[in-house]
Amino acid sequence: MWTNILKNQLLNKKNMNRRVFLKSSFLTIAVLIFSKEKLFAKVTPLDTLVLLQEDLFPLSKKLDSNSASYILKTVLNHSKIDDETKQFIRNGVKWLNEESVAMYSKTYTKLSYEQREKVLKAISQVNWGESFIYTMLKYIMESVLGDPIYDINTNQQGWAWLNYETGYPRPKRAFL
Repeated sequence: MWTNILKNQLLNKKNMNRRVFLKSSFLTIAVLIFSKEKLFAKVTPLDTLVLLQEDLFPLSKKLDSNSASYILKTVLNHSKIDDETKQFIRNGVKWLNEESVAMYSKTYTKLSYEQREKVLKAISQVNWGESFIYTMLKYIMESVLGDPIYDINTNQQGWAWLNYETGYPRPKRAFL
């Protein structure tokens, strides 16, 4: 009897890992960009998010906030963040690249800084784009100002930038 219970628990854990893997694999593989119903390009979401975080909040690189990784590893796998928000982030990365292709025939990561700025200004004029930029900035700020226990703000540079002194006691483990 105990053997069967243990076996079932291991199988459920194995299936859960597979489910988590399948949910997050979208952003670890590549986004396929279509133009005029033909495959135009493949781009990794991580590359897009790294560049996007630098464009939206240039200090994020200097502050070593680890925003793109935080979004990919934590936000998209967090049980308290609804699936609609997670799908919106996935779609936003794809739509950003599609808008880049529509405007310049290049993916976001292949554009110059000035071209990327124009793409961001263009998408900020439509509802999905404004919401996407807001969502990205929200998670960038979390990564800049969050506790290092969450593998963000690892050198506490975000806190130093604001002259912030953390409250005590600090968390001893991540509550995710």
